[in-house]
Amino acid sequence: MTRHQDTVGASAYPSEERALMGLEFGTAGAALGGGILLALRPDGSFLHADPSVLRRTPFRDWRLPGLLLAMGCGGGYLTAGMLHLRRHRAARPVSLAAGLALIGLEAWEIAFVEYQPLEAVFVGIGAAVVVLALRLPPETPAPGALGAAGALAPAHSLHRRRRRRGAA
Repeated sequence: MTRHQDTVGASAYPSEERALMGLEFGTAGAALGGGILLALRPDGSFLHADPSVLRRTPFRDWRLPGLLLAMGCGGGYLTAGMLHLRRHRAARPVSLAAGLALIGLEAWEIAFVEYQPLEAVFVGIGAAVVVLALRLPPETPAPGALGAAGALAPAHSLHRRRRRRGAA
């Protein structure tokens, strides 16, 4: 995926990358919101989450699962989305890890908590994140990294500029 820089009014991100970031930020918001609500009310009353479904888990109430959801899933997806916005080279691997982690989390919930249709939706979201991340190039160039000819600037050009100004 390359940036569209020469088209007036075009988005800075290709549609697949925008979709990926939308899934990442949406999932981050849902996980942060749900996790915080579970942690605030460990009896699950904010989300009508019955603590009895936790009987086959090491958890007795929703506080720790809520914190893990907010920090792990919410934080992971927020990090992935922010890395894509910044065109960081770690964006793709973090997205892959977040997608695979979400699939694993939902599989664990289905096996040990109880199946709910929403879990299938989140498995689909995790799979979509993995597929979209795999379709991105391994390293997305940072904004401004491409010159007018589309080639990366030589690494030694910065060194030359520093030498001209008198810096070593």
